[in-house]
Amino acid sequence: MVAILLLSHSSRADSGKPDPCLLQGYVTDAVTRKPVAGVLVSATSKISSGSCEVTTDADGFFRFSQLPSSQVNLQFDKRGYQLYKRSGVQVSEKTTLKINVEFNREEVDPREEEPDNLFIRMLEIN
Repeated sequence: MVAILLLSHSSRADSGKPDPCLLQGYVTDAVTRKPVAGVLVSATSKISSGSCEVTTDADGFFRFSQLPSSQVNLQFDKRGYQLYKRSGVQVSEKTTLKINVEFNREEVDPREEEPDNLFIRMLEIN
């Protein structure tokens, strides 16, 4: 299960530049509901070259603090768990995007993209 929540912020940097986009959340085991540490979370976009990568901490928490306002592709990867990819996630200026992932353990097909047993729920909070 992946839950995405958009929370609006009203601040702007004094320099007149757009505020950076924030993306953060937690990764937990889908069966035990315990945090999963050491998950490599990657975010790529057409605007920036390469990818931004972070690793979940002992609480399963990850945070990207300097993403460009654009659509990003996310990937969650850890040995022993199914690779999860999500394309076209919109991150916007002055918005914090929270994504919580319930990670499924690998079975017969360990690299299935967007497994059928995951679903997405999106809510926008003003």
